[in-house]
Amino acid sequence: MSAHRHFDWICVAVLVCTVLITTLFMNGARFGIETVKDGDAEGSTDSAYFTKNDRDGSWNSATATRIRLSGDSASVSGGGAYVYDGDVVIAQAGRYVVSGTLHDGSIRVNAESGSKVWLMLNGADISCSDDAPIRIEQADKVFLTLAEGTENSLTGGEAYSESALADNVGGALFSRDDLTVNGSGTLRITAGYKHGIDANDELVITGGRIVIDAPGDGIHVNEGFRCENAALTVRAGDEGIHVQGNEAELCITSGSFDIESAGAALKSAFNMLLTGGSFTVRTQADGLHSGGSIGILGGVFTIRAADDGVHADSAVSISDGRLLLEECYEGIEALTIDLSGGELEIYSGDDGLNANGGSFGGMFMRPGETAAAAPASDAEAETWIHISGGSITVVNDTARDADGLDSNGDIVISGGSVRVSLSSSGSNNAIDYGSESGGSCVITGGEVVACGSAMMAEGFSGSSTQCSILYNVGYNVAAGTEVSLRDAEGNILLRYAPPCNFSSVSLSAPGMKLGETCTLVIGDKEEQITLTDVTTGAGESAGMDGMGWGSMRQRGDGGPNGGGPNGRPGFGGRPEGMTAPSDQGANGLVPPDGSFPPAGFDGEIPDFAALPAPPDPNGGQGRPGQRPDMTQQEPEIPAEEAVPEETVTGGPHPVSAYTWLMVSASSLVLALGILFAVKYRP
Repeated sequence: MSAHRHFDWICVAVLVCTVLITTLFMNGARFGIETVKDGDAEGSTDSAYFTKNDRDGSWNSATATRIRLSGDSASVSGGGAYVYDGDVVIAQAGRYVVSGTLHDGSIRVNAESGSKVWLMLNGADISCSDDAPIRIEQADKVFLTLAEGTENSLTGGEAYSESALADNVGGALFSRDDLTVNGSGTLRITAGYKHGIDANDELVITGGRIVIDAPGDGIHVNEGFRCENAALTVRAGDEGIHVQGNEAELCITSGSFDIESAGAALKSAFNMLLTGGSFTVRTQADGLHSGGSIGILGGVFTIRAADDGVHADSAVSISDGRLLLEECYEGIEALTIDLSGGELEIYSGDDGLNANGGSFGGMFMRPGETAAAAPASDAEAETWIHISGGSITVVNDTARDADGLDSNGDIVISGGSVRVSLSSSGSNNAIDYGSESGGSCVITGGEVVACGSAMMAEGFSGSSTQCSILYNVGYNVAAGTEVSLRDAEGNILLRYAPPCNFSSVSLSAPGMKLGETCTLVIGDKEEQITLTDVTTGAGESAGMDGMGWGSMRQRGDGGPNGGGPNGRPGFGGRPEGMTAPSDQGANGLVPPDGSFPPAGFDGEIPDFAALPAPPDPNGGQGRPGQRPDMTQQEPEIPAEEAVPEETVTGGPHPVSAYTWLMVSASSLVLALGILFAVKYRP
């Protein structure tokens, strides 16, 4: 009787609690409740790039299900997996250890979409003649661990079955969902069909030694590739590592990489960020190729490429590391090139640095291309070379129409050390800029010795704030002859022994003072030169059709010393941040403040959002020439302290209109429930 008598009020209390609980869960974060998100879930934006699970290559396998491969069959000890028609199927989340040899079958992961699967290879040798030896069909994420001290192998056949082809299986290790490879063991992948590793979603590698031989890409990824602390050896009939998603990023922070490929060694359709690691590259295409931007903040690179050493359709920025381009067509090519640190040594068959944007503003043809096949130019795209630090050496002793530093727009040197040596044969320019289209070559700091041909030699623009000399020798100077410059007190300001013969040299150093007399020494020849202008010409007037240093210098920007009747007034298309100071007139320049590119990599991994989107021919945020802003770096969060995606605590917060709407609707339902209960109560 008592329960019956209070039934109405019990119903009211239940409804009130329902409304309160609903409101609390809808706005829990606003009331100080922490929202926890799985750090390995798809769509996670953990700024550390690697989760704790990604890095855990030594997880406890004591309670794991054991899968023993024995030739043509297999046995399973534990739950979650079974053997079917010669294959091993993993159907549940959990931990599994695989060992032994499977002659013609595969390990298939087909679990619930929210499942996490840990799969340890502990001395496993798996071959499959018509499918992927490991095939991940469905899971939230799979962690493939290479057990310490073990050798493991995957061997795929040359022709896949119709069902595998219908499922778009394209590699010996195939994953339709997120995949992490970790541990410290060895994995050898021999693909007979297409790719070594084919990942539809994200691929993360945080350890192990992986050796890949594939007729297609060594590693082929759709939605992003991140790698640290691994040793990869890749032999590929196409790209070495290829990330093809429109907004997918390629990020390598450490490890060693030995790549030999017919296509680009590292290729990304979007942005590429390299902060460390050791790379040895031999390729019949570009060494590094990006459809967006390339940021190099560290690492050691040795590259032999049939095409460009480093190519980006948008921007290349280098702030640290060492790049040795032993062989390449062009050294670094992009719409904009910003160098603030590191050591670059470039041996090119054409230009050393080429700022023309490739297919977005280039005026070039590869060997064998026709004019119709060459990329069209884009007159609206800003292009420049900016050197603010580091050591840059460019050597080319073979080409007859090549440049050391070549920009279709501007060249700005505000720091660093630049050495250029080009053969004096042909119309080789040590420094070439877009003077005919309004560009300028400005030096405000750093030191330069650029040797090449006198035929089309260009010096620095009159708007420079650091003195320079363009000296035409009047004859070919033998390769290896030392060039040096002394100030009035006999102090050595510059010294360089160019490995190529030359007939012209351009020099600039901070110790060169306007009005003072310097001594230029070329071999056993000495000449005293008084710096009467910020850009001083000296030596013999030489070159084709009388176009020696005197007439070519008039192609400058119309500054106080570089003008003449055809000099261009003003400075067009200057890099962002360049402004005209009051004491330099309309053409004077102040270099950028040094905030871009970053001074170096100190363990932090920049957010990829700070890099520009790839050039967009239809306009938008990917406009060619957009300067990448990598100054906003997020500190790396240690894996064991990874912060959930959303953590909001304390403090008053306004309640959204949606919340009020839901509360009002719940209150109305509550009121109707009370009226109903009152009217129809027993």
